[in-house]
Amino acid sequence: MKQDETLTDIARSCNIKAYGVKKDAALPEDSGTEVTVVAGSLTIPAEATPRTSGEEFFRTEGAYTGLDEPIPGGQIARWLLVEGPHIDSGVELFDELCWRLLGDDVPLWRATYHVGVLHPQIRGIGLRWLRDRKVVEDYRILHGSEETDEYRLSPIRATIERGTPFRRRLDRPVPEYPLLERIRKAGGTDYFALALNRTFRRFPTVTWATDRPDGFSDADIAKLEDINPALAAIAETRAERRIGTSLLDTYLGPQAGQRIVAGQILRAQGERMHAVIMMTDMRDFTGLSDRLPGDAVIELLDDYFDAIVSPIQENKGEILKFMGDGVLAIFPTQADEDFAPSSLRALAAATQGLERLAAINQARRETERTEVRTGIGLHLGDVIYGNVGSAHRLDLTVIGPAVNLASRIEGLTKRLLRPLLTSAAFAKICPRPLVSLGFHPVRGLFQPEEIFGLPD
Repeated sequence: MKQDETLTDIARSCNIKAYGVKKDAALPEDSGTEVTVVAGSLTIPAEATPRTSGEEFFRTEGAYTGLDEPIPGGQIARWLLVEGPHIDSGVELFDELCWRLLGDDVPLWRATYHVGVLHPQIRGIGLRWLRDRKVVEDYRILHGSEETDEYRLSPIRATIERGTPFRRRLDRPVPEYPLLERIRKAGGTDYFALALNRTFRRFPTVTWATDRPDGFSDADIAKLEDINPALAAIAETRAERRIGTSLLDTYLGPQAGQRIVAGQILRAQGERMHAVIMMTDMRDFTGLSDRLPGDAVIELLDDYFDAIVSPIQENKGEILKFMGDGVLAIFPTQADEDFAPSSLRALAAATQGLERLAAINQARRETERTEVRTGIGLHLGDVIYGNVGSAHRLDLTVIGPAVNLASRIEGLTKRLLRPLLTSAAFAKICPRPLVSLGFHPVRGLFQPEEIFGLPD
C-alpha cells in the first residue's frame, strides 16, 4: 500500500511537475541541493539511479508554504482529537502538527506521512514537511513502485508491511539504507518511524527526523510515541474517507460519487436536466470475443476504453456507465440556456477519441493484432438523472427518450458507414459546422430523424 519515501528523493532527480505551488515555494531536497520551481516544474541536478529506478512511480501533486514558527502549548494529542477533525486539509493538519511539536521542544527537522489507497493507478499518497524551507509536499506513489530498489532498501519497509517501529541514529554512514545516508549528509542526526492503525493489509507510517547534534532525547521519543494513538485515530478516519471517495470516483465517476455522498440514495429519486448525451459502441465485439483468447479480449477492451474514455474525462464529460463494450456519458451545461460549450466539448471528446483509436490501431497493425472500430452517437435532450433498480441494488444513471435516441443514432453509424453521427438537435446548437446526411428511419420512432456528421 505505502511506498518508501526514498522514491520521493530519487524521483526528484528528474523534472517532476508540481501543481498548486503557493507563494513561489522552493521545494526542498534532502541532500541539500538547492531546488527551485521554474515554470511549474521541479528542476534539480540528476543523481545516479540504482539498478531499478523508482522515479517514474513518483508524482508531486503540490508544494505548499506552511507556517513559519513553533506553536507552544503542549497537549498535542488533545489538539489532534478535538481540533484535528475540523481541519479539512491534510496538508494543513500535518503542517500544524509539526510546528506544535517544535513548540513542545521536540527538535523536529523533517517529517513524512504515508498511507496506502485503493486506486487503479495510485498505490499510496504522502506528505513531507521540512522545517528549514517551511514547505509541505503532497505526492503520489504509483503501482509498481514496490518492485524497485528504493522500496526494497527502505528503512520503513518493515514498518509499512508489519507495523514494526524503526529508529536509527545517523552519527555514522548507513550504506544499507540509501535514503538515510542522504538524510545524514543533508544534516540529519536521528530518524524515527512509527506505524499507525493498519489499513488494508498495510500500515500507514509517520517518520520523524532531527538535525540536533545529539539526536532525539528519550523525552522527545516519548512525546512522539504519546501522540501516536491520537494521530492514528485521525489518520484512520481520513484514510477511510479518502478510500471511500476514491472508490466511488473510480467505479461511479466523481459527479455521481458526490451525488451519492450528498444523500441522493433513494430509489426513484432523480433530477430532470437538459444535457448532451454520448453513446459509443465497439464494432463486432461479440465476434471478436468469440474468436480471440480471453487475455486478448481484455487487452483489446483496455485499448479501446483508453482511447474513448480519456477524452471524455478531459473534456469534462461524466461517464455514467460501461455497458460491456459501450459507454454512456453526458456533458451537462454550465448555464441554463447555453449548450454550445457542452456540444463543443462533446464533439471534441468524440473526435479525439477517434484519433486516439486510429493511433492504437496503427500500433496494433504493426504487431499483427486485431484492430478496434467504434461508432459514436451525440444528441441533446431532456433526461432524468437518478437512481433506478431494485430495493437493494441501485444504479445512478440517466434515462429517458433522449438516451434511447442517442443509442439509435449510434446504431446508424453501421448503416451510414460513418464513425460519428449526431442528431439535428445537437447540430442546431453546435457552433462547429456539421453536414446533413438526410432523414433516416430510427427504430422506435414514427418519423425519420435528420442525421448529421462531420464534413468530409
